[in-house]
Amino acid sequence: MSVSEVTVPTTEGLIQILPEHVAMIGVLTTGPISYQKTDGKSSYAAISSGFFEVAENQVSVIAETLEFSSDIDVSRAKIAQQKAEQTLKEAALDEHGFKKYQLKLQRSLIRQQIASK
Repeated sequence: MSVSEVTVPTTEGLIQILPEHVAMIGVLTTGPISYQKTDGKSSYAAISSGFFEVAENQVSVIAETLEFSSDIDVSRAKIAQQKAEQTLKEAALDEHGFKKYQLKLQRSLIRQQIASK
């Protein structure tokens, strides 16, 4: 597929990749990913952790999960948000559990944001 730009969420923040971008490899984090086709139409997705590579005018993405806006079940994302918020309120969580549910909350919010596009 031919695109004119790609925006990915990285550990360093959002990075916009345009044609003739310098070669690079990076770590993806949970967040929105988008790309604009050469016909001007944009597509959006929610992505979780992974990696990306830019080389020879191509972008490759390897992600744990990627959900396009049209595939997101908003009611399921809202339920996940509620469960994560409730669990985070519990004082019995250890550090690992807290981070786990913090990421679940973040993913559910991003999925809802992307679904509206």
